[in-house]
Amino acid sequence: MHYLMFVTLTMLPGETSLDARHRVQNLLLEDDSFCGDGGRFGSPLCDWFVIGGRWSGKLQMALLGDAYQAAISQLVDQHRDALNQLWHLFGGTGEHPHNRSDDDLGYDDDAMIVNQALYDHFLAGDPSRFCETFADLDDESVDETFIGRKWLVVVDYHN
Repeated sequence: MHYLMFVTLTMLPGETSLDARHRVQNLLLEDDSFCGDGGRFGSPLCDWFVIGGRWSGKLQMALLGDAYQAAISQLVDQHRDALNQLWHLFGGTGEHPHNRSDDDLGYDDDAMIVNQALYDHFLAGDPSRFCETFADLDDESVDETFIGRKWLVVVDYHN
């Protein structure tokens, strides 16, 4: 079964989304409790994972708002070009999430710098209300200091 996990980690100077996604992938691969023999999560949480995966685009879709969500529900059954055009019209970049193929490192918007909107939507209160698992890879408690200094990364894991 596939599960959604959000990961945060401190942004390094000059780091891009791709850099952050590589770093999350490497840190999770090195953590035996996530995909190995045990540790942070007690016993292995998964047998494999990818960045983004089935939830690729989730962060950006949330930021596009209710008008986008209503409009996309009318186009889901139509072809790829129509989905991409709508995605771009509302400010999305690259392929629409429904048109994305599997990629171990996901897409640019699968790692975004925490801003006020992302913090309010996904992290304020209890981050686990939006996903099965949440982890800050720096072992910090979630608070507003994450804004502007942390990445929020989408992970698709299988168990």
